[in-house]
Amino acid sequence: MKHEELVHSLKSLHLTAISRDYANLARQCEEARRTYEQYLAALTQTEITHRKRVKVNRLIREAKFPILKTLDTYDYTHITGVTPQQINRLAGGDFVKSAANIVFYGDFGVGKSHLATGIAVALCEIGIKCLFSSTQSMITSLEEAQKTLTLASLFKKLDRFDVIVLDELGYTPQSKDGADLFFQLISQRYERKSLIITTNLPYSSWDSVFLNSTTTAAAVDRIIHNCETFNIHGVSYRAEAAKKRQAKG
Repeated sequence: MKHEELVHSLKSLHLTAISRDYANLARQCEEARRTYEQYLAALTQTEITHRKRVKVNRLIREAKFPILKTLDTYDYTHITGVTPQQINRLAGGDFVKSAANIVFYGDFGVGKSHLATGIAVALCEIGIKCLFSSTQSMITSLEEAQKTLTLASLFKKLDRFDVIVLDELGYTPQSKDGADLFFQLISQRYERKSLIITTNLPYSSWDSVFLNSTTTAAAVDRIIHNCETFNIHGVSYRAEAAKKRQAKG
């Protein structure tokens, strides 16, 4: 079989990486005097690695991160309330297995969104389906779905994700309908799927989101029942960056 025919056959079997690398691997294995079995093992590993990367890239794309940030670029130097060990443990994904939640609460500019994004990216790397959304965008989507009678379909779509990151809870005032729909989302995921929430509001102030004390208490109860809360304080990295720019100017 000619090279072109072999490549075509391998691609028709969806063995993309093998079709790309088999000739080069054959030369390497021949020079190293590998057995046929070792050559086959090398080809198989190449295909497995390729497929894993394709899957991870798809999960990251479907997560809809506004900015791709990883945990290795987060600076713990000037903050308190969370440690690298705690974050790396969460990035391992055990909390997802128990449908636990994470809440990052704290000052502006301490990197709450960075941590939430970094954890979600790490989860994508190990095959866990994540979705990133600002809380306001999520509520707007729920309101639009209710108006177009597609709310059930949207909830079904959201249920595909093992983890939903809800960024900046409490930054924007909500309507009663928006607050009620947001509570429905929390209730539907309770003890089934995980949420990662970033907010500058303590739990005692969540009534500004849910608009009445009864709904607030019910929402908070569902969130904190199986949850790790990190109260992060420190110097705003945006303020620090601005100071450095001014100093250079």
